[in-house]
Amino acid sequence: MRMIRSLTLALVLLMTINSTISLASPSHAEDQKKPAIVLVAFGTSVANARAVFDFIDQQARERYTGYELRWAFTSQFIIDKLKKQGETTYNVAEVIAQLRSEGHNQVVFQSLHVVPGEEYRSVIAADTSGLQVTFGNALLTSDDDIEAAIAALAPNIDSQQPTVIVAHGNDKHPQFNVRLEALATAIEGRYPQLVVASVEGTPGIAPLEKIKALNPSCVNFVPLMIVAGDHIMNDVLGDEPESWKNIIAAPQTDSAPSLGWNKQILNIYFNHLDRAIAKLADRNKNKS
Repeated sequence: MRMIRSLTLALVLLMTINSTISLASPSHAEDQKKPAIVLVAFGTSVANARAVFDFIDQQARERYTGYELRWAFTSQFIIDKLKKQGETTYNVAEVIAQLRSEGHNQVVFQSLHVVPGEEYRSVIAADTSGLQVTFGNALLTSDDDIEAAIAALAPNIDSQQPTVIVAHGNDKHPQFNVRLEALATAIEGRYPQLVVASVEGTPGIAPLEKIKALNPSCVNFVPLMIVAGDHIMNDVLGDEPESWKNIIAAPQTDSAPSLGWNKQILNIYFNHLDRAIAKLADRNKNKS
């Protein structure tokens, strides 16, 4: 009788354990199915400016709990410069190698670039053989993106104050400036005292003459860059005669935070990331 009771107790215990395992397994399996997320930025070597990456990282981790989150820079110059300063960062190929070695087979890359230009193309061109991947769009990929970005920038724009949107641009590949030109057309039509100018390519610095002609007592610079690094500190706000501040020659200047601090801008990027994650999930469903 005691033996029967012992066997019965053992059987119940075994069934309980199996039941617990079967309940826990789907949750674990779900975590395993989540792709790794790689946030890809140009990078910066300016120490104070890099705090914005910590902020973006925090916002991403709060939104994408349970995902493996990594960072990659597309500027090898920046990566090498940081290495000399004792800081380790990785390019896209290095992050891909790390994820492969850790057994990840699904990866979603989210560009933190402003336009789908040269740096963005380099991410898409990376060797991802053997991995299931999708790519989140750059900030200003579509006309809807431009509208969303204008709305996100609106709190930093006073229609009564002369304002310059500071873009990067591209000297070597004019086709990558098309989205900046589209933004300029859309936003300048709504703010008569605002222009979009770029460090390189078009629209270039010619639009600064319009702001200078207003003879402003104060000009507001709004970075169209994730990080307010060297270009903002030197090309725009520097003390050299050719800096934008000195070209306009306004007695006072204001500068808005860079895009990476703007939660509405980050929401545009994260919406792109959501779509890339969903695209990968749909692709896997169609395979099964």
